Parts: sequence; structure tokens; C-alpha cells
Amino acid sequence: MKREILFLSSYAPMDLSDLLSGIVSLREHHGCNVHIAGDVNSRKALRRLLGFWSPDGCIIHCGLRGNCFTPEDFGDIPTVWLDRDPATLPDCSLCVMQDARSVGLIAAKELLRHDLESYAFIDRPDPQFWAKGRRDAFKESVELNCRPYREFGETRRRWWSSRLPAFLSSLPRPAGVFCSNDVVAADVISAASRLGIAVPGDIAVVGVDDVEVYCESLTPTLTSVRPFFAAEGRAAADLLVAKLRNPRLKGVVKTLEAREITRRQSTRRVTAKGGNIDLALELIRKQAADGLSVEDVVAAMGCSRRAAELRFRQYLHSTILDEIHSSRVEHAKKIMADGKAKIGDLHLRCGFASSATFRRVFKAIAGVSPQTYMVGLLGRRR
Repeated sequence: MKREILFLSSYAPMDLSDLLSGIVSLREHHGCNVHIAGDVNSRKALRRLLGFWSPDGCIIHCGLRGNCFTPEDFGDIPTVWLDRDPATLPDCSLCVMQDARSVGLIAAKELLRHDLESYAFIDRPDPQFWAKGRRDAFKESVELNCRPYREFGETRRRWWSSRLPAFLSSLPRPAGVFCSNDVVAADVISAASRLGIAVPGDIAVVGVDDVEVYCESLTPTLTSVRPFFAAEGRAAADLLVAKLRNPRLKGVVKTLEAREITRRQSTRRVTAKGGNIDLALELIRKQAADGLSVEDVVAAMGCSRRAAELRFRQYLHSTILDEIHSSRVEHAKKIMADGKAKIGDLHLRCGFASSATFRRVFKAIAGVSPQTYMVGLLGRRR
């Protein structure tokens, strides 16, 4: 008989697609039935769901209401907690979470490479435990490089919104702003627009989660650190299966390190003096995997091939083809991280004409072959 697994989250399921792609490995690789319930925000709803499904195991995504449920709510049901502060749970609990410090380090490297006048961290009005690690790693990195650091952390929503404009206006410019997540970054870009503060000319902005609904709809589009959500889901699935097989298993906390960032317009400061390079880079980012050619990019820039290549070399120290290849490799990495890759046809999904070219370019940029990179991903999931 198949085991019944219940995945619960305070988020709507459509907001968790990457995470769920890992959770469904319970169905694909472990033969379990998986039931998904989003927007669960009360104990009454939880009790009804548990009574309806009588699950053999649960995975709980705590989201923004991290302490909404307690281990006692699940009784003897084997349970794995996602993105929950382990300090709020008994020592015997099973937890999977993102490494918050690795997120802060990636954001710091992205902003520090621009050599800006000041740097700032902006938190949510309702601070979450994971924001502290992001902030601390970012602050330490900025101060290590002897740069001015400030932070904004008003905890009342009304005051947060009214005081944010003054904080942004007070930053020595150009400034680098790291936001605790994409939602905060969207608010920052909106406030900057109302103040006449140019992004990325006056402030460069980095978010976290790489949520396309926010990142792609903003003007300018948002650069965002991409946590390893799919692997987090798979790790939770594997940990729950291990618990079902060995009921004595307890006291496990797995953390997954973020290593990737999706660069968009909010940190491309070359726009102020590089003409329409930003337009070209956006075109490459969005269409490189669809077979975009150098000629397509040159046409979009509205200049000669020679002039276009000169601008790329002057401001990016690369060629147009280099940027196309780099975007295709990043696309390949994302597909592999999401667990949706088959090496045999991956080159076609990323815009390469042949697998040989794909392997050669991938190794030149990533330092390892696609196969080795995938093996490394599997190692990080364990």
C-alpha cells in the first residue's frame, strides 16, 4: 500500500513551484501519494486536513508564519519542517532550511564589485529568523572591504512605508541596497521611482528568491539571489522517507547553500554610460536559450557589428557571443538545479546547436563538465 504524504504551507501552491518540484520526488522515486495544501493558516484547518487524509508523514513549509504550528499539532506523525527556525523546535526535530549566510555573501559580492559609495540592508517590517543570517553575512562582507554600511529595519508596517523614502534619500550615492527578499526589493524600487532616485544609476538593488512575478514585472527588472529551492524540497522528501524507514531517526538539520544569482537591470550600472548595452543584455538574458544570434543582438542595438562589439569590450570586457554563451550556461545550471535536466537533450533546451559545443562552452565557463556539475548538485542534496 502506498504511503500518504501531506505537504502543508502557509503560501499558495502556485508560489512554491520550485520547492514542489522537489517534494514530488516522493511520488516519482519513493512511490508515495502526495497531497498538497496551501494557504493553511489555522489549527482548525490543520486538524481537518489531518483527519481527512490520515497521512503517514507530513512536510511543513512554515513560510512567513514560522511558528503557526507546533510539533504537538502533529502528534506521532513523522514530520519534516521546512524553513523553520530550529531553535523553536525540540532537539529531536527534522528540519531542512536554506543557508542564510550564503545568500548574504552572494549579494555582497554582486554589489561590492561595483565599488559604490555606500551599502545598506533593508529588512521586512515583520523580520523573519532567516533574515538575520542574510544581514549579518552582508554586513560583515561590506565592513571587511572597509565600506560604509547602514541598515533599515522598522518593524511597524505603517512606519516602515513612511520612513523608507527618507532612508533611501539619505544614502550616499551611488549606493548598493540588499533587500531581505524580492517583495521588499519591489517596494524599494517603487519608492525610489517616486523619489526620482534612479535604479541602478543612483542605487543598485538586489533581492532574494528570484520570484519571476516580482523580478520580471519591475522596472527595472530585479537582480535576485536564487536559493536552492528544488533541492530543499528533495532533501525534505528524502529525510521524511528516512524517518518512515527508521522511526528512531531524530535531531537532523540540513542546510542548503545558495550559489547562484540572476542578474537583471537593477544592478547593471553600465547603462549610465554604455548606451543601449542594457537593452542588449536583457535581450540576451531572455532569448539566448531560444537560439538568439549575435546578429539579432546587433540589430537590437541599432548600430554596426563593429560598434556593438567595441561597446561590449569597453564596458563588459567580453564579446556579444561570450554574453550569449554565459546566459545559456546559466540557463542550463538552473534547469539542472531544478532537477529537470536530461544531459542528452540539455544543449537544445539552452540554445546550443550541438552537444559538443555545449560541453565545451559549459566547461570553459563553469570550470567543470555538465556531468560533473550535476554530480556536484546531487552531492549538495544529500
